[in-house]
Amino acid sequence: MGTLLGVSLLVTACGGIAAVDDAGSSSGSANRAGTGSVGAGSAGTGSAGIGSGSAGAGSGGAGSGPGSGGTGSAGGAFGAAGWGGAAGWGGAAPGRLRDFLRDPSFADDFWHPATPGESKLDPAPLEQALRLIETSGWEIHSFLIAKNGRLVFERYGFDSGANPAAPNTPPHQVLPNERQLQFSTTKSFLSALVGIALDEGAISSLNVHAVDFFPDYASLEPSPDKSSITLENLLTMRSGLAFVEGDQSTFSTPDPARAMFSRKVIDTPVGTIWNYSSGGANIIAEMLHVATGKTPLAYGNEKLFGPIGIASPPWDAGQSGTNFGGFGLALTSREMARFGELFRNSGKWLGKSVVPSAWTDESTAPRCRTAWGGQYAYLWWVPDLPGFFNALGSFGQMIYVSRERGLVIVFTAYMQNDVAKNNLERLIRDYVLPAAQ
Repeated sequence: MGTLLGVSLLVTACGGIAAVDDAGSSSGSANRAGTGSVGAGSAGTGSAGIGSGSAGAGSGGAGSGPGSGGTGSAGGAFGAAGWGGAAGWGGAAPGRLRDFLRDPSFADDFWHPATPGESKLDPAPLEQALRLIETSGWEIHSFLIAKNGRLVFERYGFDSGANPAAPNTPPHQVLPNERQLQFSTTKSFLSALVGIALDEGAISSLNVHAVDFFPDYASLEPSPDKSSITLENLLTMRSGLAFVEGDQSTFSTPDPARAMFSRKVIDTPVGTIWNYSSGGANIIAEMLHVATGKTPLAYGNEKLFGPIGIASPPWDAGQSGTNFGGFGLALTSREMARFGELFRNSGKWLGKSVVPSAWTDESTAPRCRTAWGGQYAYLWWVPDLPGFFNALGSFGQMIYVSRERGLVIVFTAYMQNDVAKNNLERLIRDYVLPAAQ
């Protein structure tokens, strides 16, 4: 397992002070050998298929990348820069984003680019955003905007390989077919699977007690408070179980969910104090496994990933075989956008229901305010951006959705957590929204 970083204190509106990091972390590196595709993760190792190579970065001197004239038409200096040279991509460095919107090398069976007229997107604010990113040197790995189901903006940047939670990653230009670690964005996918299981009756209600899914509960330090913990408490990070985000001791045990459920309840009454907990998400993952008879990944491949065109994504698992609930997925940015588009369309994909529409509303409704700004829902966030809800992962892995504006916005990045949230929401507020008016 890798290091969980960026722990800070949050005073919650539900009472109390809780230590929180915005995401769990795994040490796996999305296999970037040659094409940037990801190999299967090895269950129990915390690895998402670590590979070698340089994501198809090319080799040699100037002009050896995809061409000396660039491939995009970002406007101004951003579309004209050449991409040969150092590391195979001349000028590739944090802050510089390359346009892949209409690159025929990365055709997509769902995401078709809108023409400038169809997008109704003002390019001037986005050009200003790109200039800000470059001059600030922000390490943004991808920045995508979809509007009304069409991809209207798609840029990819440079991965410096400096993220300690993704070791063995060589510096390289990120590509559209490269699966990247999601960190805590994984939690929102788990939430969607819970909603499907509720709809199918595999889980009877949000009020089921966690103890009912652990037949060996008597050996897990039982207590009256612990016996009262419900699925809803866990989904809202209000189980009361002792956990400080950044503590990895439960994840490397033979059974991470049971190790977490063996901890004492310290925040009482249960259901009143919000404390961000990737450990608690492991309990949800185990409950889903018991209820459906399938691992979260197997259930997800059948019910969620497959139906929206995400083919068998890597998802790290504990030694017990249950996929980690709080982190571990690796996806391309376009796959992240598919998930956002599914929720923008209230759970429907190409007219067919994948996630119950009622759950897409219920799971993204605010439940508890946090001192970061914004509120927490059922493993989703509701930021202080009117009309948006979002999935949030450490270092700047984000999916923002606004149904009223028809927008899905995806970021992947390497920034410290508080900086990432502030910078990326600034890009939305100050540049994306003015462009999309």
